[in-house]
Amino acid sequence: MTAGRHRAGGWTARLVVVALLVSSLLPIPNWFPSERSAPWFGSMVSHWLVGGAWVVAVALVLGLASRRWPGLWRDGSLAEGLARFDPMEPRALAIIAVGATLVYLAVAAGVFEGRPLLIDEVVQVFQARTYAGGRLWLPVDADPAFRTTLNLVEYQGRWFGHFPPGWPLLLVAGEWAGAAWIVGPVVGGLTVWMWGLVLRRIELSASIRAGALLLFAFAPWTLFMAASHMNHAPVLLWLMAALAGWLAFVERPRAALGLAVGLAFGMAVITRPADAAAFALPAVVWAAIWVAGPGRVAPLGWIALGILPPLGFLAVVNDATTGSVLTSGYQLLWGPNVGLGFHPAPYGPPHTPGRGFELVALYLLRLNTYLFEAPIPGLVAAGVAIGLSRPLRSGDRYLLGAGAALLVLYFAYWHDGFFLGPRFLYPLVPLLALWTVRFPSVVASRFGGGLARRTAAYGLALAVAGTVASGLPARLGATSAFQPVMRFDAERAVAEAGIHNAVIFVRESWGSQLVARMWALGVSKPDAERYYRNIDACRLDLALRGRERSEPAGSIEAVLDRLTADSARLVKSPFSPDSSERMLPGSRYDPRCVVRINEDRQGTTILAPHLLGRRSDLWFGRDLQGRNRSILAARPAAAVYLMYQPPKAPVPTIVLVSRDSILRLP
Repeated sequence: MTAGRHRAGGWTARLVVVALLVSSLLPIPNWFPSERSAPWFGSMVSHWLVGGAWVVAVALVLGLASRRWPGLWRDGSLAEGLARFDPMEPRALAIIAVGATLVYLAVAAGVFEGRPLLIDEVVQVFQARTYAGGRLWLPVDADPAFRTTLNLVEYQGRWFGHFPPGWPLLLVAGEWAGAAWIVGPVVGGLTVWMWGLVLRRIELSASIRAGALLLFAFAPWTLFMAASHMNHAPVLLWLMAALAGWLAFVERPRAALGLAVGLAFGMAVITRPADAAAFALPAVVWAAIWVAGPGRVAPLGWIALGILPPLGFLAVVNDATTGSVLTSGYQLLWGPNVGLGFHPAPYGPPHTPGRGFELVALYLLRLNTYLFEAPIPGLVAAGVAIGLSRPLRSGDRYLLGAGAALLVLYFAYWHDGFFLGPRFLYPLVPLLALWTVRFPSVVASRFGGGLARRTAAYGLALAVAGTVASGLPARLGATSAFQPVMRFDAERAVAEAGIHNAVIFVRESWGSQLVARMWALGVSKPDAERYYRNIDACRLDLALRGRERSEPAGSIEAVLDRLTADSARLVKSPFSPDSSERMLPGSRYDPRCVVRINEDRQGTTILAPHLLGRRSDLWFGRDLQGRNRSILAARPAAAVYLMYQPPKAPVPTIVLVSRDSILRLP
């Protein structure tokens, strides 16, 4: 009976893997009537067809030729070469970890220029800088409309980021050194080391251990994520550290090791709670089975004790910022519908099971490209290997269970997480690297060690060659040109121009100004997103002007709710270069709205990266026209500049403006 259940469970798991693999190769997101789609699917499939045909054909020819010319293949030669990098050897593991760190540093400096390129990164560096200064929050500006931005919370006089504190806490060391960008690569190198420790205990083959370590360390997606300011690389460090410690702990329970496991897992919880939960679910099952042995209850207490310091720090941060140890900045900012489940989303369409399936399919489709940047889909080798595998060891079952839990959790999460790849799935990279490297040996175990194994091995080698020769250079070039507006170093530009003691108004788009003005009037960020998407821009501007001039009866939300009645008729503005602005067909813009449109046409830029400036004599804030008078009054001796990026200009420009011209603005 037990054997029958095991076989049934094995077939169920294989069917799930096959279903996921098939879904990762289909344009499922394009089958749903939503704002999420994959318009690039056709070109990607063409790339795979050409690349796949080349890889399979050449691999098969080499496999057949190796029968006639033995010099093309010698059994054991590849394994012997890889075994030189076996992580069982401390020196080999150290060399790979240090080498990976150096590569990540090169990518961070050369490709990302050491700068955060996404608002999430900016806000997490903002949090780190706040912590580095000995505070958990900053005082809110007198008029927050000038400097507030997405993912920053203004609450009861406090200004702070909404992200969990784990990653900003690590970034503090980089902030003290004046180079926060170094921390990610170091974290990436430590993750490689921890993954090597895991491989020592879950993989019996020296060559596969080495291959899985190298493939994870130098996979294109690993390079980019480890070089970024995002919190996905650090959560993977803590998850791998917890797993490495647990694997050693179950062999020999010790108090120090238990504390380390708990501490690592606790840090994962306060870095990315959902990822930690995904890895916790199979860990609880494993621990429940393990603890059934004699004398094993007490050792688990050390793990529980190790979790407490990170959770205590989280409680202190929450209490100091939101006023409740159980309420995070994320929950406070986005409201009750921000978490897992099927319900109305903070903004955008409601999250339903259908939308969850669409998002997971989109993540897997993207993962096929971004994982290895290979001429073939990145999930195929790993998926086939898992589907053909024999009964698994406990470490493999744990990683597969954690991977499955991760997919389920993000199936139930409303937001589409994309930056440098399908970032929510980044914890799957070690698992996928291991099974990709196992592919030839799994094929050999099922179909023999002759032609099938040689073709599989040649195919993997050719795919790696395609990545090195084409895929990775192309992605490096594209990423180097990504987000140029976030790369502009305004402080360096003003230093070169000899500017001191200055107010620099940053001209954002009219739409961004409207959203910031709603925030300053107390509209929540989810509601502001909803109103902006569902109200004609000029009608919204008029309503905000009225509220800013006086305090009429009723809430601003009640006024704006009435304006959403025509939302179904709205179209993208035909006049503004900002495609997010909405217009009601047939409506006429008043003179001030026309001025705002013309300003957009003259050029705009974004404020967020300049919130991280270090010079105390420079004040960067959003250009809000006549409202700027309050800033000038508070800084009577400062020179006044306007920053914007003219159309087709490579970088923003900073021009001197007169105080009188600001004071005359309506």
